[in-house]
Amino acid sequence: MMKSNSLRDHFIRTTAAKKAKAANNDPRLSAQVLGRRTGTTMVSQSTPISDAPSETDSGTAPENVGGIALKFWNDDQNLSGIQSISHKKELKADLLPGYLPWIEGTIAEGVGDQDDMLVKLMVWCLDTHEFKTATDIAEYALLNDFVMPEPFTRDVATVFVEQLSDELLSIRKDTDTAVYADLIQRAIDSTTSQDMPDQVRAKLYRVLGDSLKDAKPDEAITAYEIAIKLDDKVGCKKDLAQLTKAGE
Repeated sequence: MMKSNSLRDHFIRTTAAKKAKAANNDPRLSAQVLGRRTGTTMVSQSTPISDAPSETDSGTAPENVGGIALKFWNDDQNLSGIQSISHKKELKADLLPGYLPWIEGTIAEGVGDQDDMLVKLMVWCLDTHEFKTATDIAEYALLNDFVMPEPFTRDVATVFVEQLSDELLSIRKDTDTAVYADLIQRAIDSTTSQDMPDQVRAKLYRVLGDSLKDAKPDEAITAYEIAIKLDDKVGCKKDLAQLTKAGE
């Protein structure tokens, strides 16, 4: 079983990487030629199932790229029929490992065309606290000027930053978020040039402050000050006051 899964994962990663490389080598698919720019919108185009190679003769890799797309469509439809948010997150956590090889292969080449499935999986990763994978996808999506598909109404950067911040805030009482300090800084660096509401960016600086307050209090103070400057109601004034007093 382990060997079969390993072969399957390798096939998915390799096929996705080849597909991304082909797009990278085709000037028609470059961001400049397509006219995609930061802050613009375009019609979402999911990867056609018929485009996937049919390399399933050996039986070791039953799901090619097209199969992954079909599976995701079915999984997404099933999730849309569930009302319980907690149940949805549990189901996403069970399903997500099956998509990780495809995600890794797709972003391996660095350049690709709009991919609705990938940005939806970014949200799945955030829902299930797979923050590193979510950040990898967000950086790739922003590099290639991806847009969020329907029913999302906000852009990739805003969706990513707000949900990342909200999830980190939700676990701060039970989890040492210091382990996410570098990841939060990556998120800040990746989205600095992106337009978004000040309130959303403020929350990201707040969680940065939370992650730094024990090991690097001076840097945490700076992060909290930026957060409050962006949004006076961001909710970290008490934390800032405590750190400031402790440093006197």
